[in-house]
Amino acid sequence: MGSFFGPSEVEMPVSSGHRPPQIGRMTPEKLVQAEIVSGTRSSKDFNQMTQNMKYPTLKKMSELAIEYDNIPALRGIAKSNQYAVAEAMQSKEGVRMIERRAARGEGSAPELFFMLRSNFDPQYKKIYRRLARISVLKSSYRVVGRGLKGEIQIRSEYEPGMSDFDMDLLIEKYLLNRYIQYSDIVAIERRSRENIGVLMFDTSGSLYGEKFRNAAMAVAILAYHLAREKYAVILFNTKATVIKHMDEKVKIDTLIDRVLESESAGYTNISAALKTGLQELNKEKRTEKFGVLISDGCFNRGEDPRPFAKNFFNLHILSLPTEKVWGEAVCRDLARLGKGRYMAVKSVNQIPRILMRLLRKKS
Repeated sequence: MGSFFGPSEVEMPVSSGHRPPQIGRMTPEKLVQAEIVSGTRSSKDFNQMTQNMKYPTLKKMSELAIEYDNIPALRGIAKSNQYAVAEAMQSKEGVRMIERRAARGEGSAPELFFMLRSNFDPQYKKIYRRLARISVLKSSYRVVGRGLKGEIQIRSEYEPGMSDFDMDLLIEKYLLNRYIQYSDIVAIERRSRENIGVLMFDTSGSLYGEKFRNAAMAVAILAYHLAREKYAVILFNTKATVIKHMDEKVKIDTLIDRVLESESAGYTNISAALKTGLQELNKEKRTEKFGVLISDGCFNRGEDPRPFAKNFFNLHILSLPTEKVWGEAVCRDLARLGKGRYMAVKSVNQIPRILMRLLRKKS
């Protein structure tokens, strides 16, 4: 058995079906190779280790990361050089790796797509966008689950083919009259509660990684929950962009693609989001309308958003983590003035489940 700190070689675990790269004299590049194979380092570690390496070396590292299915390595290298990782992923091996993870609903597909989308050739961009969408839909549907859409029962005249009818009422009529007529059968239709909603998601700053994936999941969850109702989706940073209008019918696949192709940069203009959200809600006359704002409250563009909150029927706030105390205070004020709920989010990974909990309470 060789020495752990031997001068001429480093021992590494062997990935099943792969032969690890041969390591001679230790160099920074060979150290990264060893760490890729071992699979114990974080994205931050790989970013720090590869910051000063050149493109050909980073592409080679990316290819090794794909071979050993090391997503943290790809994320870290991508922060050092997106071009090198994108080039390595434009291969059958790269597609197969992400296909396996997307099929399980893992977050790496949308995270890597968003980081690398501007560097993919059109053919591969289309492939990786589809895999990102599959991952988002699978993971969000797990959160939504079956039977959580707040269904209500509507009694109506029975028609052939309806599966549910009021058995208790039917028995009661039989006991009373000793016979049953066809007109005595009362059907039960299951419908979603009538809610009109608008989701406003803060995309200012960097949406790399987990925050971006959870933004897409939040949109998918709202779409699942209000599948039979009208809703709007707004993404905002320096300005507010409507990616689904209230009166627009859009397939959920198309909607998620719009999120995946959205821009994330700039400043935080909450007042623009609230004004645009109110414009969408005012397209409907019904009073059961609500808004959900997901932001850290730290606005640095536009007007003070608090006066606009008063115009909402119910404005619920999912307050994102921030080190600025005043941002949290703004979020609390918005919920109070908007007659809605305030829900603190300690980690962006909590966004989908907290949003689902909020929507269930409304049902």
